[in-house]
Amino acid sequence: MIELKELDTKVEQVLSNPTVGRAQKILRSRFGLWLIALISFIESALPLPLITDPFLIAGVLLDRKRALLIIMITIIASIVGGVFAFITALLFLEVLMQFLNPVMVREFNALVNSADTNTFVITIVGAITPIPYTLVAWVVAALKGSFIMFLIASIIGRSIRYGIVGYSVYRFGPAATRYARRYLGITSIFVFLVVGLLVWYKM
Repeated sequence: MIELKELDTKVEQVLSNPTVGRAQKILRSRFGLWLIALISFIESALPLPLITDPFLIAGVLLDRKRALLIIMITIIASIVGGVFAFITALLFLEVLMQFLNPVMVREFNALVNSADTNTFVITIVGAITPIPYTLVAWVVAALKGSFIMFLIASIIGRSIRYGIVGYSVYRFGPAATRYARRYLGITSIFVFLVVGLLVWYKM
C-alpha cells in the first residue's frame, strides 16, 4: 500500500506517463469505467503495489459530468475486491502467505497480534487509513471475524476514502491531491485516535 504522502507523485506519474494518451483515450471511452473498476478491484483483492487514487483522479478530471458514477463504481469495485480477499483468505490463507514479501508478512503478523478489538474497528481502519486493506481483510478472515461487520465497515470506510478523493477532485480540480491528502490525513488520525481509545478502554 502506498502512503498518502506519495499521492501527488503517483498522480503526476499517471497523468504525465508517455502512455498517457492511450490511457486518456481508454478512460474517455466506454471501457474507462471498466478500467477504473478493475484497478480498484485488484488493489483491494490482491496485495500488490497498486493504488486506485490516481486513476480515480484522472477519471474525474477527464469526465466531471460522470464524477459521481466514477466514484460509486470505484467504491463498489473496491468493496467487491475486499470481499474477494476475505473469502480467498478463508479458503487459502496458507497458500496466499507464500506469495507475500517479508515486509508484508511482518505487517500481517503485526496486524494479527494487535487485533484485540472487534471486526468492525479493524476493518474500518484498513478501509480508510494507509494500512493495507487487503491485509486487513486477510486478518479478519484468519481471526474468523464477522463477515457482516467486515462488509458494513468496508462500505463505510471505502465510501469515506474514495468519496473524499473524488469530491476533492470534482471541487478543486488539478489541485485536488493536496486537499484529498489533507482530509484523508485528518480522517486517518481521527480513526487511529478512536481505535486507540477503544483499545485503552478494554485494557
